[in-house]
Amino acid sequence: MKGYPHILLLVLAAICNLQAQTAKSDSLQQLFENERQPDSVRHQSGQALVKLLMRTNMDSARAAGKKVLAFAQKVGNSTWQADAYKWIGITHAQQGQFSKAHEYFFKTHDLVRELGDKKGLAVINGNIGTVFYEMGNYTQAQDYILRSLKLAEELKDDRSISRALNNLGNVHYDQKDLDTALDYYQRSLAIKEKMGLKNSLPFAHNNIGLIHSEMRNHELAVASFDKSVALSRAVNDLKSESRAYSNLGIEHTKIGDYAKALEYLNKSIQIKTEINDDDGLAPAYVYRGKSYLFMNRFGQARDDCQKGLDMALVSGVVNLQKEACGCLSQAYEGLGNYKASLDFNQRYTILKDSLFNKERTQALTRAEMNYQFEKKQLADSINFHKRQTEQQVAYERKLNKQNTRFYLLLIVSLAVIGFLTFLYYKYRQSLKLKKVENQLLNTEIEYKKKDLTTLAVNISSNQEWAESLAKRLQSLKAATGRKRQKELELLEEEIKNKIWVNKDSDDFYQKVDELSSSFYARLNERFEGLTKTEVRLCSFIKLDLNTKQIATLQNINPSSVKMSRNRLRKKLNLTPEDDLSAFLRTF
Repeated sequence: MKGYPHILLLVLAAICNLQAQTAKSDSLQQLFENERQPDSVRHQSGQALVKLLMRTNMDSARAAGKKVLAFAQKVGNSTWQADAYKWIGITHAQQGQFSKAHEYFFKTHDLVRELGDKKGLAVINGNIGTVFYEMGNYTQAQDYILRSLKLAEELKDDRSISRALNNLGNVHYDQKDLDTALDYYQRSLAIKEKMGLKNSLPFAHNNIGLIHSEMRNHELAVASFDKSVALSRAVNDLKSESRAYSNLGIEHTKIGDYAKALEYLNKSIQIKTEINDDDGLAPAYVYRGKSYLFMNRFGQARDDCQKGLDMALVSGVVNLQKEACGCLSQAYEGLGNYKASLDFNQRYTILKDSLFNKERTQALTRAEMNYQFEKKQLADSINFHKRQTEQQVAYERKLNKQNTRFYLLLIVSLAVIGFLTFLYYKYRQSLKLKKVENQLLNTEIEYKKKDLTTLAVNISSNQEWAESLAKRLQSLKAATGRKRQKELELLEEEIKNKIWVNKDSDDFYQKVDELSSSFYARLNERFEGLTKTEVRLCSFIKLDLNTKQIATLQNINPSSVKMSRNRLRKKLNLTPEDDLSAFLRTF
């Protein structure tokens, strides 16, 4: 009872906050639509309305943004048009609609460049780079983010500098350059703390936690994510809070605390669903699916990862598509659907190769080196244009001195590259050979399984024929004269056509034991006390033989087979709800 007043106060506060926000929204809309108001007041009101609606509903915010755009076009104000295009693009980006986001961001880019608005250009370059990053185009992402950073440093705009540093950290994080990514994130965090940007701190701590997670510093990672949760709650940022819960779930999965992991991931998905965070919901489903994989709950893993993949295909996030395909490959393998597992594994490999290729890595390195070189020139030069010729001459002299050493280094490098290429070729050849050997082995095993199944069916069929034969002999005893002679002749002919040897049963059991030797070993290693008959029963079930066929092979009644299956379940520690066939296929 003591908790009820507190809960009631929270509910009342939430209702009051919602009513206040609705009243503010209505007020801003009335100001924007009031034609008696000055154009500047109407524009500011419309822009404020868009920002307010973005907290709760992106579709409503986008609709308001389009009205603001129409107003700006009507009055012929290019600056306002650029602003409206930007906010409309942000609503698309927040929903994971990156192609549409780019369309509006590039319209903004063209307008602010024509207007000579360096600050606006710095912001929109960062937005364009961020969308390229989300789509997996890291070269273009880094190019635009570096443009944003350069302009922000010229303008001494710390907020934009911090944002650009954080985004560069994202690019390097995805390229697995963790030390560089951590440096960018920490520099970005330092600026945010200095400026007192409380709303940005949860996101910064979350990113630093991701780096510690990749470095397997689990305690530091959990501490960073917990800090992100606390800061998110302090500023009532549900999106950042849900993101931190997702990462806490992933981290506890890595630690092996799966119950705690699912608790955090469920919290994250619940919040993201409530706030319509489609962009964040897709990875949350994939992360929860991966946790289910560790728990061998393959059906739930498949369902979650398929949801994440469907959403990633709509948004165009290539990196998330890759992760979802990898998860689905493992889930289907666990479910025994090897064809689907192979299909998703191939999709995963294609996506991975598209994200991490040598040319892209080299392009990223060149872009960063060029930027750092240009930045150093600008920093050392008080009057860059006046000293440009002098620097060029000094550079050429230095280049001439280094020519001999350069050519020597080039020859050595080419030799090393050639040797590494040869080693790589040999390695690929060995992989291909191993793959072919594995395929042949799997094919041979499949043929043996089919052979066993066919033999089992033949034994069962022959047994049924033998039982039918016994019945005919009974009826033959009662027959007399020519009818009896005729029946004997027909029976003799049928017996000649139906060759049945008892040796088939022995051959069948021998083949089963040969093919299942490793399977028997794994079963006996994990479960003590299994009899030879019970181990063979496991093989029959794994071969998908039905109860009647198993009864025929073991020369017992079908009811006895059912009793044997129940005893086997108990020895394998399975409940009545567990699928015995699916369980045995995991060995």
